[in-house]
Amino acid sequence: MNRALTRREILMLAAIVLLACRRQRGQLVTTVNVELDEYVIRVDTAQVPAGRVRFVTTNVGQLEHELIVLRTDLPADQLPYSEAKQTAEEEEAGEVLGEIEPEDLPPGKTAEMTLELPAGHYVLLCNIPTHYRLGMHLDFRVV
Repeated sequence: MNRALTRREILMLAAIVLLACRRQRGQLVTTVNVELDEYVIRVDTAQVPAGRVRFVTTNVGQLEHELIVLRTDLPADQLPYSEAKQTAEEEEAGEVLGEIEPEDLPPGKTAEMTLELPAGHYVLLCNIPTHYRLGMHLDFRVV
């Protein structure tokens, strides 16, 4: 019996083909595109499968920014905060698994890092003084 594929079936097949094309050294790598702007972090997806995750991060703002990947059970907007330092207390909140430093990400530039991420809840944040408090944090899930 011949039948035409539904739109949903076509989209699912396209997604499988795209994922298969993202192989690196024989291992699947999921790419997350990140934009850092003044006091906001934007991602093209906030949930990815467990495994190798590549964060391609562009500073589209006018100020210096950084990207920290923090494994934690806490919601992004509820990390412990130091008023004295004007930063989130990363080590108290969880485990830092990766970071793109500000000197690697000046305004207008792109940097990337690839991490092995197990399933769990993460927070993406910029922890330059005052940036976290001003909204540069995002919940991120690995399933």
